[in-house]
Amino acid sequence: MIRLKRILAVILAALMICSGLSACGEPTSETIAPAGTAEVSGSAEMPETAETPESSGTEETTEAKPGFFLTAEYDRLYFAPLDGSAPRLLVDNSTVLFEHWGDWLYASFEDGSVMRLTSDGKKEVLLPAGGHEYRKLIPFDGGFIGAYYSFIDGSGFDLYRDGSQTPESLFSDSPVIKSCAAGRYIYCHRYDVENDNLLVALDPDTLETVWSISVDSTMEMLRDGSGILCFMPFSGQLFRIDEDAQTLVPVYIRLAKTDTELVMSCDGTFLVKGNYSDEYRSYLTDENTRRLLEDETLPSYYSVLDVCEGKALLHYVTGLESAAGDHFSYAQDNYRVLDLKSGAITEFPVLGEYSALFASGDFPVMDSSTARKPVTSEIYEFFCESTGAGGTVPLCSTTHNAWLNIADGIADIALLAAPTQEEQDYLKERGVSVEMKLYGGDGLVFIGNRACGVDDLSLDQVRAIYRGEITNWAQLGGADHAIRVLYRDDQSGSQRLFERMVWKNEDVPDFKGLGFEILDDMSSIVSECLRDPYAIGYSIMTYLNDVFSKEELLAFSLEGYAATPENVASKNYPLGTQGYVVIRSDEPADSPARRLFDWFGSPLSDVILNHNSVTPLHDE
Repeated sequence: MIRLKRILAVILAALMICSGLSACGEPTSETIAPAGTAEVSGSAEMPETAETPESSGTEETTEAKPGFFLTAEYDRLYFAPLDGSAPRLLVDNSTVLFEHWGDWLYASFEDGSVMRLTSDGKKEVLLPAGGHEYRKLIPFDGGFIGAYYSFIDGSGFDLYRDGSQTPESLFSDSPVIKSCAAGRYIYCHRYDVENDNLLVALDPDTLETVWSISVDSTMEMLRDGSGILCFMPFSGQLFRIDEDAQTLVPVYIRLAKTDTELVMSCDGTFLVKGNYSDEYRSYLTDENTRRLLEDETLPSYYSVLDVCEGKALLHYVTGLESAAGDHFSYAQDNYRVLDLKSGAITEFPVLGEYSALFASGDFPVMDSSTARKPVTSEIYEFFCESTGAGGTVPLCSTTHNAWLNIADGIADIALLAAPTQEEQDYLKERGVSVEMKLYGGDGLVFIGNRACGVDDLSLDQVRAIYRGEITNWAQLGGADHAIRVLYRDDQSGSQRLFERMVWKNEDVPDFKGLGFEILDDMSSIVSECLRDPYAIGYSIMTYLNDVFSKEELLAFSLEGYAATPENVASKNYPLGTQGYVVIRSDEPADSPARRLFDWFGSPLSDVILNHNSVTPLHDE
């Protein structure tokens, strides 16, 4: 399944960053001993990570070094010193964008929070999580403006003033605002029917208009070290705002009429994009020269993340296909450093705090149920393929076989449901005890075909169908046709969940004796429900989301609640499930399996689970 959402979001954020770039708990774990012995609880300490925007406070700072702010590892915010030392994780949260203002870096995050921080460790939370996801930040002395996008209302702007936790809506009663910047005044490029396009300067305290002038309809604003630039795409015109004279002053550099984007400015050198033969090409230009940037590895949709000591950090993302080739889940970050004097472009490898865990190539052998194949594939892509470190491709041997592989030492770590008595007996026979920790929730889902005419079932109705008491969809208000009942073998993960959760207070019926059909795997049940309008079976919610997306397939709601991650997290869905990450108890403290076990429960592990529709859960 192709996952393009994150790639598109990164590209959108990158473009908006370019337009405003400044140049200058400790989870617990459970140990299962071989059957017949007592269960022992324990704990597994998680590696420390940087403070998230939900918390604040004074932190011990480190010595400031020159370097780049950047996003890596699913948009975590890092600082990478120019001297080549390891990048430092600053904020363990998905970053939308960041913007310099003086000594501070302002950053917005996907959860709606906003923070300002410095490279030496100072942090201040300006807005808590839960607000707008700002796609552009415009800092000024005393606050910032946050721009967000609403599919209903278009662009929106909030004004935040220092000391306030509640931003106020800005420009809500104004004509269309095309762009915004801040200096001594707050500047907005606005359009209205009467006055056409205006550059308007507002007093930051009163928000009253101080002065305004007419401008082109296609104008973009960005800051550099000496003020605010106004670029007129497709006309090759560049101006600087003269705040004292309250006008625009031409800036004479070698621009072309086909230049479509001013990417950045630093000390008189400008990075622009020109549209030649329908291919975007990048140029470095100043008063005297114009040089084409020639790097075949650099795509047209790169962004400039940061500038330091005459060097610009360029960033772009590429898709990374899974080893199995069956889905496309991880967007790989790529970095280049552009020397603004020579025009040279060099590699800038970034190995973050998480991906460095297995940089030596000692990734453990993972196993899992079939439903967790997308999760284990994405974890493998992140730790092994994106870093080039390599490692054994996850096994995904099905629930029962994965338990056997843990017992036999074939697998080092696995994502599984709790063991059956048979599996506990096998662990005892092998003399193996295991440690397990809750990592996420899922759901057992009953599936059928929309043609059956029923979309909601009660658990009593489900039990009646599988007892052979309800045999026709008409008895449930649907089509007048016999119900074809499907089930799995008793060692499959979905079957054991079905028996444990649906029949927990009574004997499991003899499905074979009732004439029901047994199928070998989950995909067969889904395929039969797609083919036969009157079949019913069951599967795992995330497996359906990741592998099947045909509209004909119906996932029945239960007791009025749809099978969604939100309903699983709220415990409203009646058949929510729990999954465990499992290792052998004798794994050494710093073994690869133990390191990966400890990684589960981190913010980044939760991100990968969410990508695959698994609801992150942690032991309390």
